[in-house]
Amino acid sequence: MRCDVCNTAIASGAGERVTPDVFNFLLDNGFGLDETNIKMLTDAGMPRSAAEGALREQYRQSKSDWLLCAHCAAKAKAVVAQSSEEWVDPHYLAVTRTAEEVGLGYDIVGAPVALSRAVWNECVEWSDQDTERQTYQEQDARLWDVLFTGGGTLQLKVNEFLKDRVHRYSVQCIPRDGKSTDAIKINLLVSPRKIRGQMWLVIDKA
Repeated sequence: MRCDVCNTAIASGAGERVTPDVFNFLLDNGFGLDETNIKMLTDAGMPRSAAEGALREQYRQSKSDWLLCAHCAAKAKAVVAQSSEEWVDPHYLAVTRTAEEVGLGYDIVGAPVALSRAVWNECVEWSDQDTERQTYQEQDARLWDVLFTGGGTLQLKVNEFLKDRVHRYSVQCIPRDGKSTDAIKINLLVSPRKIRGQMWLVIDKA
């Protein structure tokens, strides 16, 4: 048997299995793409971002459990333990811990907070490759900007929000498009939304 992530040989009875749902969660939180597999695609001429996307899409189609070697299992457990944000479903990323640190309007509303994938992709996510292609940014700082601006403006207009159930605001950020180096205005909105049966405060594109 071999590890489904890194292809390392696994002795009979060793290794750990994870379900497809758990593996998708790990994929969304930065685990599961082996550098060797990415290199095979980039060496064939595929851009790195496209290679990563193709592998994720291929992996998501699997309906079988994933077998992990001891090394990959340890890395997967570290991802779960250390992540302050996690995807609660394919479309929404929970950011409640960071929102609690920000405080401001979020503590008044008292609901868990999530970002839509569109907001995460354009306003927050930032890798070393993005810095090389565009300009230096820190992902944590981009997330803080989105939440701090949203919470601060929400606090000023919380009575309107409780009445209308929507709060609109904007942030200045460098879009993650592979070329921009200047910040632009991006309009966002905060509204209550049910995710898997629970009511969340969701930040989405306006």
